[in-house]
Amino acid sequence: MGLAGECGKSLADGKGSKTASIGSMAYSETGDEPMMRLPSPSWGLTGLAAAVLLSAGCAKQSGQDNAANDAGAPTATMENIDDPDALGSAAERVGRLPTDDWVGRWNGPEGLFLDIQPSSDGEPGHYAITNKDNLDRQNDYSGIAEGSTIRFVRDGKDLAIRPGSGDETGFKYLAGKQDCLIVVPGQEGYCR
Repeated sequence: MGLAGECGKSLADGKGSKTASIGSMAYSETGDEPMMRLPSPSWGLTGLAAAVLLSAGCAKQSGQDNAANDAGAPTATMENIDDPDALGSAAERVGRLPTDDWVGRWNGPEGLFLDIQPSSDGEPGHYAITNKDNLDRQNDYSGIAEGSTIRFVRDGKDLAIRPGSGDETGFKYLAGKQDCLIVVPGQEGYCR
């Protein structure tokens, strides 16, 4: 019995028929039924080592053949998402609230300010508000978007922050400005 031809394609048994064999199993050229073949005593350990190397080479070659066959096939695209909340954030951008544009610091006269930040709970439309509404007090409040306003409670009063102009604030310092937020019309407002 001799080894000839490409790996896994043919081994000549000396009678003109072609079979593929690895170890003690052989397969006919038609590939129908496995044929049992006993190892030749002349192979010994050298033959066994050759069979193992031959089978390892076949596995490598078949992997290369598969890669060549797959080269023309369309490839599927996979996206690796590092942040599991990234999918939700795309939806949030689409459903963005008008009050989300108000995040940041808004200034009033004499060092007064209104600072709006997203709430630490991460809920859409929930805000953390820091407000210095007079010279003697600065406090933190929780705000919730309601339509085109942010509602919060200060000193037991329900207040709504809404967009407006500097003229609506009641402060000469802010008169003429257009990008403003009004808390109490004519009495309290902040602009950028």
